[in-house]
Amino acid sequence: MKNYSLIAVLTLCLGLTACGPDIFYIPIDNKLGSAQPLSKTEDTIRVIVPERITQYVAKARSDDSDWSKATDTTLYIGLAKIKTDDVLTEQGYKLVGAGVNGGAEGHPNVIAMVDSGVLKTYDKTYTWQVPISTDPITGQPNMWDTQGQTVTMNLIYYKIKIVRPIGKDNLLFTCNNSSLTANLCVYSQDNPSTYETIFEGYGTMDTNARDPAYIEDHLASSVLYQYPTLLGKKRVYQISQIYPQVTKVTDAPDDQK
Repeated sequence: MKNYSLIAVLTLCLGLTACGPDIFYIPIDNKLGSAQPLSKTEDTIRVIVPERITQYVAKARSDDSDWSKATDTTLYIGLAKIKTDDVLTEQGYKLVGAGVNGGAEGHPNVIAMVDSGVLKTYDKTYTWQVPISTDPITGQPNMWDTQGQTVTMNLIYYKIKIVRPIGKDNLLFTCNNSSLTANLCVYSQDNPSTYETIFEGYGTMDTNARDPAYIEDHLASSVLYQYPTLLGKKRVYQISQIYPQVTKVTDAPDDQK
């Protein structure tokens, strides 16, 4: 990230399109908590991010050799927040502090803690056959050569926990973001004793796409698809596009589990 502000980089990512797999599965694992369910009329939500994003921002602004990895992680977390705002708003829920500059505005009674990052990075080789000679009479290929291409894959995770904080002075309502150029609210730790859980969602995406906005759009849309009806270990079948659309909900095939 170097000389760029967090706001500038997030805005740049939101303006980009990306190439990705045409068809893929996003495994998700969602479950309901015991707290009173979300209400579109009575509840107001603020989406917040983990405090460690400040560490990644500091690393991204440094001269350390791994500053670019910190930039990627910063973007995954920041865009997970933005895309969660978008999906919940589209579903008709009331939000405050939406986007990268919302900060501490409004008075929420529900908090959505989101997080995202890279679980692992690995190389994957795709191979295919190409004809190198043909039969002079029939013109049909009679000799083949194997060619291949190796791409770098990332397994990206996205998780969200929607909670009802206990007590009006709960720290989850405090917008602590002093070291960020973007006005995002952060949480220092996930302490289950300070809230009641409404919903937990988790999803992963195995991809060679490089645009965090593209990835987080698909992940948030999958985990929160028809919230909160898609529970348990399901697989969301999607066709990649700028604005992802879930076309079928199914179990993953054997080679995707």
